Amino acid sequence: MNKLFEIIYWVKIFLSPFIIFLFIALAIYFSNEELLWISVLLSIIGLVLGIVYAEKIRKKHGTTQYMGRIYNSDDISDYDEIINGKRE
Repeated sequence: MNKLFEIIYWVKIFLSPFIIFLFIALAIYFSNEELLWISVLLSIIGLVLGIVYAEKIRKKHGTTQYMGRIYNSDDISDYDEIINGKRE
């Protein structure tokens, strides 16, 4: 079960740079279809950066630990903080 979460989180980490580069590539392609090679190149760069980034995170922290830190949100106030207006 833990391996499944590792894979899911690895894919989520991989997708963040890949999707950014893919949107940039699509914007370039739709603005000028003759620049297909630049769009393909940007997509490949996003693919490589996504893999490198996800592997770096996996080796350094572990994907579940990394995503756990991201999902842990201290911005959400608890009941006592809302009522009393201060943190304990």
